[in-house]
Amino acid sequence: MKLQDQRCGGCRKLLFKLEPGALVGALSIKCPRCRAHIELRPLSPSPERPERDGKDRPSAQIPNHPIAASTG
Repeated sequence: MKLQDQRCGGCRKLLFKLEPGALVGALSIKCPRCRAHIELRPLSPSPERPERDGKDRPSAQIPNHPIAASTG
């Protein structure tokens, strides 16, 4: 698989090489040559969504929820 060059937008210094699709989360880096701050994010969202910790359930189904306790 071919690696992609990741360069600084200000001075074009090569910062690192990366496989396509290897970046999963956000990446913040500072160019050692011109001191520019570079923020990188993946082009497409992650295919897996993190769990929502019960936020999608009605309050009556959440144990020890104040609304659930008053209706039951």
